[in-house]
Amino acid sequence: MASAVSYELLQSMKGANGGLATLGNDGLIPLNQLPPTSQSIFLGIFATVADLPATGSMAQFAWVTAENMFYYYNSKLTTPTFVPQQIEESDYLLLTSVQQSAVPYVVVPDTVSP
Repeated sequence: MASAVSYELLQSMKGANGGLATLGNDGLIPLNQLPPTSQSIFLGIFATVADLPATGSMAQFAWVTAENMFYYYNSKLTTPTFVPQQIEESDYLLLTSVQQSAVPYVVVPDTVSP
């Protein structure tokens, strides 16, 4: 059985820096208790892929109206760039295993002809 001291210690650590994360009413850890690098950064809406910034970081994403989808920055690719939210299965299979492990996107199966 826990002592009053250990209970008080645990209570003092809740939500504190270097302590224990709490859960919000939605069952998720509140954003102010997550490190900045774990949070995605919405860069905004861009007309075309060419309008996206030339460089970025893994946490950045943007909406491209011409493509009607989100693009995410992938710094683990040989040439870091923004990539579409959806990637065709055939394109996914062309990636190295390291590149595949860095794909946090929806892989869309290629259309199979009857």
